[in-house]
Amino acid sequence: MNEIRTIMAAEADAVFSLVQETIQKIYPRFYSPDEVLFFRQLHNKEAIARDILAGAVYGLFWRNRLVGTGTCQGRHIARLFIAPDLQGQGIGSKLLEYLEGEIARTEDCALLDASKPAELFYHRRGYLIVRQEQWPLESGDTLVWNVMEKKLGQS
Repeated sequence: MNEIRTIMAAEADAVFSLVQETIQKIYPRFYSPDEVLFFRQLHNKEAIARDILAGAVYGLFWRNRLVGTGTCQGRHIARLFIAPDLQGQGIGSKLLEYLEGEIARTEDCALLDASKPAELFYHRRGYLIVRQEQWPLESGDTLVWNVMEKKLGQS
């Protein structure tokens, strides 16, 4: 049975493992080694624990296994990751829809920073690019990503 719920502090290691595994297995197809390292450092244990303590991290569980996680604070969705072996099975869509529902309680749109592997996924779910951001890496390269937005309303 699928269950989506707020992640508890004791589950921080499970979230961290899922996020890091997904970055390790998926991101090298889209990003340079320096960029992959940036994402691994960005989504560190401390950042995840801080968001969990704020009550902002959600998990989708299937047969008692954490198979997806996402964070939402205000109107911003972040750190949406699905177990690599289960991608393409609707888990991400279900979790994203849940997060949008949480945001829709107080906001009229959702905003997110789209990674290259997820940009098409978000576009297919109604997100549009509103701007481009960039971050200088220690290597001298620049990481570039798109910020996407979706208007939330009654269907």
